[in-house]
Amino acid sequence: MSERPDQSPITSPRSERVRKVAALAGRSARRKQSRFRIEGPQAVRSLLAHRPDLARSVFVTERAAADHSELTDLAHEAGVPLHTVDDRIVRAMVREGSAPEADGTARAAGPADASERPGGDDRRAGAGLLTSPQGVVAVGTLPAADPAAALHAVQELPADGALTVVVLHEVRDPGNVGTLIRTADAAGADLVLLTRTSADPFAPKAVRAAVGSLFHLPVITGAEIDELLPALAARGITAAATSGYAEAELFTVDLPERLAWILGNEAHGLDDATLAAAPLAVRIPLAGRAESLNVHTAATVCLFETLRRRRAGA
Repeated sequence: MSERPDQSPITSPRSERVRKVAALAGRSARRKQSRFRIEGPQAVRSLLAHRPDLARSVFVTERAAADHSELTDLAHEAGVPLHTVDDRIVRAMVREGSAPEADGTARAAGPADASERPGGDDRRAGAGLLTSPQGVVAVGTLPAADPAAALHAVQELPADGALTVVVLHEVRDPGNVGTLIRTADAAGADLVLLTRTSADPFAPKAVRAAVGSLFHLPVITGAEIDELLPALAARGITAAATSGYAEAELFTVDLPERLAWILGNEAHGLDDATLAAAPLAVRIPLAGRAESLNVHTAATVCLFETLRRRRAGA
């Protein structure tokens, strides 16, 4: 996909350039183009302000450009082409349904939340879901999924001092992935790592749920849990798993100042091997009749308890 600033204006929602952006709802299209889509002024603002190296192009309506004039300034400072387009062009770019590919062959993109499974190829017919990007869409360069990148990111962490790493292992829903990244950002995490079997954080649903946090801290995909746990230990980082059967309670256990929270699958939690390999396992005490917490709620409790103790000097 060419992103030259001298390209002719986009006047048709059926143009090849629009179809390519719409196709980014599919994982296979993202990999093929090495691009991903960012929607909404807040997320695009974070992209341009914090990761301009990833930004390829920005599309805004006249109204959005007037309401969010800082986007024009940020795009200019970053040297990123900004295109003013009609509202129907923006809507066509984010329609997640039957998305024709660049070669003109119609191929179903499918709803992002129904097909963003690890290794999934968004080929099932969707209902033409339409999101509301508030007149702003951007295209970014898709970082490569590389197991070595995750290990390198761990090795590059400071050798001493307090830090928090969040590891998403087999978290399959892209909305959950995006929300967990946002929570990790809000709680001051230093790094988010996703194992190869987790959903793609660069899927549109995940990017929307992260609301810009994807660009606020390092988010690395493609990790292998069997390699990651020893790498964390080698840097003096304790891997902590949550389990309803753990003896230690979150609110009373000693939490190491260098900590990696390992968060598991929505339905099944962490597998037995990962639980056994984690040097620390804690449970969140439940006072009512609920049997468990969902992964995002559990993560929020653990991360903000970690933050609370750090601020209290505990």
